[in-house]
Amino acid sequence: VPVMVELIKSSNRRSVLASFLHALFYVIYAVILLVLLVVFPTAPWAALALVVVSKWRVVAVRPRYWWANILSNLPDTLLGLGIVILMWSSASLPIQIALTLGHIAWLVYLKPKHTRHMMMIQAGTSQFVAIWALFIVGHMLPEWIVVIMVFVIGFSSARHALSTYDEADRGLLSLVWGFLVAQLGFVAWHWTIAYSISPTLKIPQIAIIISAIAMLAERGYAAWYDDGRISWSEMKWPTIFVGLVLVILLMLFSGLWDASTL
Repeated sequence: VPVMVELIKSSNRRSVLASFLHALFYVIYAVILLVLLVVFPTAPWAALALVVVSKWRVVAVRPRYWWANILSNLPDTLLGLGIVILMWSSASLPIQIALTLGHIAWLVYLKPKHTRHMMMIQAGTSQFVAIWALFIVGHMLPEWIVVIMVFVIGFSSARHALSTYDEADRGLLSLVWGFLVAQLGFVAWHWTIAYSISPTLKIPQIAIIISAIAMLAERGYAAWYDDGRISWSEMKWPTIFVGLVLVILLMLFSGLWDASTL
């Protein structure tokens, strides 16, 4: 028995050390992204390339597993690319540091969680940040690229969220959500409203709208998944909340509050 206890303690110590080193690696990685953007403030390509290269394990397996690995890693990759674009576009060191801390929190705390609730937060966060970043630079890109990217972001977010359910039509439902947000992205590319949160950083209205609709859709799907029906008692408060958000955005859109156009 004492030998078994010592083996368990040794295993626990190795597990704690491995977790610490893993977290340290993520912190160093996020800080390197910040340093690259500070050293090369006019060109984010090195930082963007590092985000992509950091996913080398996706293809470090047999080719038949590549597509599945790419799909499962899309939310994290899109969030990382989005953080880099937001840091680059802000060109403000305090904001870049704040975004880096948020990225570290994602990598160290949120990303490793696998409960349904946390994976829903992962999907929503990835979608919000990626669409936010895309429409910050969207006016510099052709319309068709923006629409395709919005589709990819929506598809990957829905697929990640639905992976927590035993859903046979996960791929089809993810495609439906991707096409829905792509249509919203098409409209937003022609007329994007953004709200200033600092002198150098704005939040596009479309990112908030899509996130609000996504939350309502997830609540509706969860209600249907539980018992095969959607009741008003289950959807009342999510619907009221999303309705209030959209009304407030329409007020901002109409110019009753301060808003600016990208």
